Amino acid sequence: MPQQQNWYTMIDLHCHSLFSDGQHTPEVLIAKAKQAGLKALALTDHDSIEGLAPLQQANQSNDLTIISGIELSTRWKKYDIHILGYGFDAQSPVITELIIRQNESRIERARQMAECMRSLGVENAYDKACVVAGHLRVGRPHFAQVFVDEGMVKDRQMAFKRFLQRGKPAYVPTPWISIDEAVAGINASGGQAVLAHPVKYCLTKLRLHELIVAFKNAAGSGMEVVSGEISELQAKEMAGLCVRYDLLASSGSDFHSDEFSRISLGRQRQLPVNCIPIWHQWNI
Repeated sequence: MPQQQNWYTMIDLHCHSLFSDGQHTPEVLIAKAKQAGLKALALTDHDSIEGLAPLQQANQSNDLTIISGIELSTRWKKYDIHILGYGFDAQSPVITELIIRQNESRIERARQMAECMRSLGVENAYDKACVVAGHLRVGRPHFAQVFVDEGMVKDRQMAFKRFLQRGKPAYVPTPWISIDEAVAGINASGGQAVLAHPVKYCLTKLRLHELIVAFKNAAGSGMEVVSGEISELQAKEMAGLCVRYDLLASSGSDFHSDEFSRISLGRQRQLPVNCIPIWHQWNI
């Protein structure tokens, strides 16, 4: 097993900018990454790589190694599962085509959600969510803020609980691509696919194993062992699953903003020592 040194405290492979549901520009993220002492950073916006070019441009001194990244939404059984892609060719037509499909699905879902919100008394919810987001590819966090702005709930968390979770009046499922399609697209573009924040799906142990097997059978490369607020026990459990299924381990803060993220950029828990980091062969 390769020596990890302290790389796990110097690499953040999961964060978001205002090009998806984060609140910071790529330029601000670069500044925060350098302040945190990071050596490598991946911007993993949802179904978008629009932030990659400005992120690279902001890194003019090349103090940081920038890894191309994306977080693709997929549908597996009845669950929305996220697949992270790293190190792919951003000019790949395969990635471009996947992003176009995802954006079309996201916008259609957003318009349907806006109709649901109109029945709840919120007019022009899609337009309002676009103002919150600053773009047309709005998601549930943006609609959650609309509920807050309309005075219907006190915060985004309450908006999700009352209106936006599965089974609630403003929830609309989305026909995302499959895990197989996401992994195949990332691999075909020269990248590596990673199963994002497996703890976050709140699956039973049996269902989680089924998910990992499905991901592994799709030729996935790794799993996010450390993500956001994950506990030490959960990280150890995810590391054990990485070893069991011969997957590489990834780590990220899942940082969105100082206001909405409890874990700051680059401040996630250390990666357990019994798993192999996905970056062990990267030139960083």
